[in-house]
Amino acid sequence: MELLNPLISEYTWANKPSVAPSGQIICVTNVGENGSLCRGNGTKWVRMHQINLYNLATPVALTGTTSETTMLTVSIPASLMNKRGRASVFVLLSLTNNANAKTIKVKVGGQTVATVTSTNQSLLGFNTWLLNLNSETAQRNSSAVSFTIDTTIANDLVITGQLANAGDTVTLTAVSLEII
Repeated sequence: MELLNPLISEYTWANKPSVAPSGQIICVTNVGENGSLCRGNGTKWVRMHQINLYNLATPVALTGTTSETTMLTVSIPASLMNKRGRASVFVLLSLTNNANAKTIKVKVGGQTVATVTSTNQSLLGFNTWLLNLNSETAQRNSSAVSFTIDTTIANDLVITGQLANAGDTVTLTAVSLEII
């Protein structure tokens, strides 16, 4: 969708100008649901608002295996989180309601930032986040665990599932990823 303001140029995240003049505003058309406004700070482009980067459109089911299995992969563009940014993840699951363990992991850059194990539940929702600590290479998660993930490069957010019994099922019914 074309912008009504002719002074704001449109780019994709990959082809945005490398120079970010202080105060200049651009629209990044391929980040977020309707694009995202970024402002130059003289060095780089900084998001002007939080971005709903991903919403699950179709449920994803896991059954028939006891191996840890990737259920969803979402790419987080390089430097989108900024020095004080946060990736906030909401996950809603439907599960076989029995005593067998079902384990869900949320990983960023190959590192596990959240693990949730469930038994005797048919529905489970949880939130987790990863916060840059005034550095694009130092973070803490919602459990106050430290990480050293380089967010100046693109990283995948990966959600995996593992069943104790291959006859059980766990289904991702909703996933939301926001960059704040």
